[in-house]
Amino acid sequence: MVPSKMAKICTAVLALGFLSACQIQTPSDLLFAPTYDTRYVPQTYGTKYDCKSFKAAGNASGWRGIVGGKKYDFDRTFNVSREGCFKTSQECQTFLTYMSGYIDFPIYSRCQSI
Repeated sequence: MVPSKMAKICTAVLALGFLSACQIQTPSDLLFAPTYDTRYVPQTYGTKYDCKSFKAAGNASGWRGIVGGKKYDFDRTFNVSREGCFKTSQECQTFLTYMSGYIDFPIYSRCQSI
């Protein structure tokens, strides 16, 4: 038995209605969910990757990552720079890669042995 054209249309409309209902957010999600802040750039200060904390922990050697650049927020431009100290070169490179996702125009990005 071949379904009629009207049955196909009804099936498509029901599927569309079901899929669109899956996308509905609750009012609490809309009111209390964190919003995206274009000016936010992660900090290393006060964390275990802060260079002061790194040296205070007794680490004699490691890697220092420095990244700097510009962040755009519509009509405003912010200069951004961050540094972190890490035990391995791979952790330092990961930091630089992670930070490049937050900086719109990177100017300086380097890992150096300490």
